[in-house]
Amino acid sequence: MIRLIFTIPLVFLGLLVSMFSTTEPENSDMTVCSYLPQNKSFNKSNAREYSSQTATDIPFENDPNKTYTMPLLAKTANAEVMLSWTEKDDQGLVSFCLAFSKDQGKTFSDKKVIFSGNGIGNSRMMRAKVLSKKNGTLVAIFSNRGENALNTSGRGGRSSNIVFCESKDGGNTWTKPANVDSDPKQAIVRGFFDAIVMSNDEIAVAYLKDVANSTKHEERDLRLVTSKDGVFQPERLIDPVVCDCCPINFLIDASGALNVFYRDNNDNIRDIARMTSKDNGQTFSKPEIVFNDKWEINGCPHSGAVSTINGKGGLVSWFSGTDNEMGIRVATTEGKRLFVLDDASAKNQYLVKTPTASVLFWEQNKDENNPSQIAFRKIADNKVFELVWIEGSANSTNVTGLNVGNMVIIANEIIQSNKRNKLKISTVSI
Repeated sequence: MIRLIFTIPLVFLGLLVSMFSTTEPENSDMTVCSYLPQNKSFNKSNAREYSSQTATDIPFENDPNKTYTMPLLAKTANAEVMLSWTEKDDQGLVSFCLAFSKDQGKTFSDKKVIFSGNGIGNSRMMRAKVLSKKNGTLVAIFSNRGENALNTSGRGGRSSNIVFCESKDGGNTWTKPANVDSDPKQAIVRGFFDAIVMSNDEIAVAYLKDVANSTKHEERDLRLVTSKDGVFQPERLIDPVVCDCCPINFLIDASGALNVFYRDNNDNIRDIARMTSKDNGQTFSKPEIVFNDKWEINGCPHSGAVSTINGKGGLVSWFSGTDNEMGIRVATTEGKRLFVLDDASAKNQYLVKTPTASVLFWEQNKDENNPSQIAFRKIADNKVFELVWIEGSANSTNVTGLNVGNMVIIANEIIQSNKRNKLKISTVSI
């Protein structure tokens, strides 16, 4: 196990901001002063400062010659914490990496490289991820241009594939990337995907795919691939008309059903839709709009939804640009809107389930003179608690979280002036 002290690389690299704040005791609990009525927006001037944040070890030193991107936290089948990310060197080589923690995120193992190449993609639109099956198999899913990085004859001059690698020895060795989609047409875009382990321990991958012979600049439909006995089956079309560049989101709800959230497109009304499958992706309910924002826009917003279990139900969050209460929404999966983050700088939200509540994390400018900082709100029994700023989180972006015990581990990028973002991991008492 590596034990790294953050203050040393902090000084050495000359980061713009302090990576970690002075800490309070790990078990200091947040005192909830109030909650806001449902369907109300918030005034950030009423928010509290919150400094119960502690540093933890990361599985590498932030190399000043690399750019670190899109950390993601998850748990393995045996409840170990799993951290994945991508890093890019000066030559443009991208490595998809993974590390494990057996002590709830206090320390991590040495990093393991899943795959390295010049065509790996990892962004908010197409977030690379590692899934853990009950049988111990790890499956990495990511976007990869491979040999078809440039498609000069195809529509838009671009192409991309969604690929997977498998490891049956705890991430030490991995198979070569193979396409999720068995369609022989390579010179098209497949992307904006999500992937999840279903209740039957098989994997589902949903993605947007270029519509064949389309004359539009960008037109994609929604496809689904599921595995059977660990082997991906032929893709299926599940919605022929969708918003063409917004990421997909999966949720396994409290009943074990598979839910897919995506931005629909009904005559340029681009609201979030939901379909549900109770038979592990074999059939789906008809698409239903989660909440009728009626956002009409002649173009793609490039933003999708995030979701989590909340008691016996679920929560979903997304952005809407309607003239009436523009901002990030949070609603139940049944369509009851709880609140709106109406600050224009609020973005990149992430939902985390804890034993007593759900928590929405996001980044936002605390005021016009300060950079982005991480904030959160608790939601319990559909009651929404006050906005809380995480002290010491300036210049943070792309936050992800994972509940461990009475804490939430958060991982995020720290924005650098030279565009070579670093990674930071900390824990917050909720």
